[in-house]
Amino acid sequence: MKMSYSLFIAEVTPTNVMLFGFAILGVFFLLFAAFWFAWRFSHRSPCLSPYSGIPLRKCSDLSYYNAERVLRYIYDLQDYENRLFVLRTSSFCRETGRIFQKSVTWFDTISVDWDFIQKRYPGHFVSWGSLSEEQQIAIRDMHESMEGFQTERSSKEPSPRAVEPQYALMKPGPLYVDIDSHVLVGWKCVPNTSLEVLIVKRPRPKAEYRHLDSY
Repeated sequence: MKMSYSLFIAEVTPTNVMLFGFAILGVFFLLFAAFWFAWRFSHRSPCLSPYSGIPLRKCSDLSYYNAERVLRYIYDLQDYENRLFVLRTSSFCRETGRIFQKSVTWFDTISVDWDFIQKRYPGHFVSWGSLSEEQQIAIRDMHESMEGFQTERSSKEPSPRAVEPQYALMKPGPLYVDIDSHVLVGWKCVPNTSLEVLIVKRPRPKAEYRHLDSY
C-alpha cells in the first residue's frame, strides 16, 4: 500500500508577523535591562556607615563565633520587639561593630541611611542627651531598667544625624527616645564580641510611673 504525504504550510498573517516582532523586541529590552542593572549595581559606590563614614560590610563576612554570639544574645532577650533577624540580609560597620538589620537589597548591595532608626521602630526619635535632666528622670521612671544603653554621654543635638564624632564612635552607640511614645531605641554591646545591635525597649504601663508630673 502506497502512503502519501501532504505538506501543510501555515498561513502567515500580518498580525502574526507583528506579534513575533513585538516578542523579539520584548526579549531584547529584557536582556538590555538585565545588563544595565547588573552594570549599574556592580559599579555602585559602597554604602558608608552613618557613624564612621567607612564602607559597610555584609554580616555574611562575620565569623561563625560572632554570628552565633549575636543570635544567641537576641534569642536570650525573649522579646517580641527584638526578635531574631537574618544576618545574611544585614550589614555591619567594621569600626563601631554596629549591625544594621535588613540592609542588604535584592541586588546583593548594602543600603543604609539615617532612616534605619525609623525602620527599626517608627517614631520621632531624638538623642538622649538633648533631653533635660527632668525629662531624663521621667524617662528612667517609665522603664524598669536602662542597663546596657548609652546614658553617660550623649549628643545635645536632638537630630540623630547631627551627632558629633566623639559621641558617634562611643561604645555602646547612641540612645534615642521617641518623644511621643517614650520608646527607647539604642545600641547595646553583644557580650564577648566587638559587635552592637539596635535594641527597642517599650515603657512600662503608666500606672507604674512615679515622676509623670516632671515630664
